[in-house]
Amino acid sequence: MKTANVFMAELCLNYNHMKNSIKNIVITALAMIALACSDTEVTPDPTQGLVKISDGYALGAEAKVEVWAKEELFAGYNELYIVLYDSANGDQITESHVHLYPEMTMMSGMSHSCPVEDPINEEANNSLFPAGVMFSMPSGDMGYWKLNVRVHNHHNGKTGSADLDVSVANPVTPRMRSFVSGEEKFYVGYRFTGEVKVGVNPFDVIAFRKQGDYYTPAEDLAFRIAPEMPSMDHGSPNNVDPVHTDRGHYLGKVNFTMTGLWRVHLDVLQDNELIQEMSFDTTIE
Repeated sequence: MKTANVFMAELCLNYNHMKNSIKNIVITALAMIALACSDTEVTPDPTQGLVKISDGYALGAEAKVEVWAKEELFAGYNELYIVLYDSANGDQITESHVHLYPEMTMMSGMSHSCPVEDPINEEANNSLFPAGVMFSMPSGDMGYWKLNVRVHNHHNGKTGSADLDVSVANPVTPRMRSFVSGEEKFYVGYRFTGEVKVGVNPFDVIAFRKQGDYYTPAEDLAFRIAPEMPSMDHGSPNNVDPVHTDRGHYLGKVNFTMTGLWRVHLDVLQDNELIQEMSFDTTIE
């Protein structure tokens, strides 16, 4: 027969064993939870850092349409990003043909469009359908803009469009020019593809020609650039003239050697003939 001391010793031993087992189970469970949490990817918001311009419903396509941009819209070339959602369950639509039609209605009753770039691909890039619009004039006393977004929703095979009100500001310094050469009218805008800084900056020139009521990329032009700092009466070295890349985009480089106001002179050539001189101002901080 076990003595009381032996019985108590065995009881304590069993208790400690059970306590250690429970402890190990808890530790294992917590480790599994931590591992599961570490393996769970947090999907970043694709519109982070963008500005929401407008939204509405393409009823025929059963889709909600959102339009985003890097900044508020302005007269000039704007990069736009279209986001589509199923209007019933809120799921994102990642496969669709998207077509844009901007229209300015003048106070006189007349209306016109402007150069536009539809998304190239029918599959969204990180949930976004990148596009571009070169608004030829600001909203205001002369008229107002609407943006028609036509959606062919590949998730359900349906098509519809949304008419969105958009406001287009007049920038402090012009960011596009239009001119007539011979019987053709051209629209030329520019953008810096990164944050503008002292040093060499990528410089994208975007050119369209108007043919009747249609706007098409102007892919047969050439450009010469010459930066100037008016207050200091000097230019800069190591600039690269823009060269055509795709769909009327001409990529070059501009070198700003110090902070302050710079003027980028831009010569437009066609068939080696100068057809227009223009300039754009920008301030480097």
